Amino acid sequence: MRILFLQKRFLFPADTGGKIRTLNVLRHLSKWHEVTYLCNERPEDRNFRSKMTDLGLKLETIPWAETPRYTPAFYKDLAVNMLSRYPYNVNKDYDVKLRNAAASILAKSQIDLLICDFVQMARNSIGLDSPASILFEHNVEAKIFERHFKTDPGMVRRGYMWLQWKKMAAFEGRAGHQFDRVIAVSQSDKAIYQEQYGWNHVDVIDTSVDTEYFRPQDVAPTPERLVFIGSMDWLPNIDGMTWFVSEVFPKLRKRAPNVTLQIVGRNPTDAVQKLAATDGVEVTGSVDDTRPYLASSTAVIVPLRIGGGTRLKIPEAMSMKKPIISTTIGAEGLPVAHDEHLLIADRAESFVDQTVRLFDDPSLAHRLAESAYDLVQERFSSEAVARQFEAICQRTIESK
Repeated sequence: MRILFLQKRFLFPADTGGKIRTLNVLRHLSKWHEVTYLCNERPEDRNFRSKMTDLGLKLETIPWAETPRYTPAFYKDLAVNMLSRYPYNVNKDYDVKLRNAAASILAKSQIDLLICDFVQMARNSIGLDSPASILFEHNVEAKIFERHFKTDPGMVRRGYMWLQWKKMAAFEGRAGHQFDRVIAVSQSDKAIYQEQYGWNHVDVIDTSVDTEYFRPQDVAPTPERLVFIGSMDWLPNIDGMTWFVSEVFPKLRKRAPNVTLQIVGRNPTDAVQKLAATDGVEVTGSVDDTRPYLASSTAVIVPLRIGGGTRLKIPEAMSMKKPIISTTIGAEGLPVAHDEHLLIADRAESFVDQTVRLFDDPSLAHRLAESAYDLVQERFSSEAVARQFEAICQRTIESK
């Protein structure tokens, strides 16, 4: 197959769930097929060009300068977006030069399939003359805004999230119908697409993890150490950790006085950095390798209250044989069960109970870790999931 893969950014550094999910597919797909990867390029991306081409991709880029978050220009863009019919992130990811480059590649090359990665990129590809097309959906994007609206305590932010939710639901629902197939990352997401958008052309792939990279390590964990791994400039992660540190951690320390927490991930906002003022909490910021933090932990926590798709942090922890405590939303979309692969807790009190239970029962921690590891090896290896993705691509082309 000859594939044109349309994305906004480089896949390196692989520091977000979206980048990692796409990378786990393309590292294999580019070995089996001819993949042209078209994206925007920021000045700081130049150091990663060789990593992109080393994957076997034919890299095509359009220069771009991103407005830094939480700056006056950023807030101005948010305000101006209130007058637009499109959600903020859809407008931000639209680039007429990128769209024209995609049109040129389709006209000059014998491309079999156009893949649009994330619905936010759809304006760059809808209406282009491609033999076949796929939208790769990592989340139900409107659902994320809806959950922000329902949980954010700030009246102004809630109002803005309500507006983004309605805009995204309208745009996402329309956009999906413009592609021959849609690839979702969970059966629960597929059900939402069908019920809310009327999409009847959705396929599902499993969540993938690089099981060779995330392997169990022969390291003794630090007693009663919890770790959270995630991009700390992403609102669901910020919300989850703020809730955990303010509502769960104080109660937990009363029952487990020696418990500590490491919050590991890129670009922690001011709000996240302030969490380190809590005794026993460390905010590391960006790290080159998350595996040492996973290996040294007693358990991994995923206390998310907002989100969509599936959380890659869970399969990565499972692949390293680490026991996990998560909210229902944190584990949403994954074929996991409470007390079999991980522990589920949605209220502060139950999160404390499950964490103490894990601390007090090493045999439980071992059983959960082994069961979760077996599931990852069976279902979530990156090559197996890439084969699922490849099969959908081939069926899409053959059906035209």
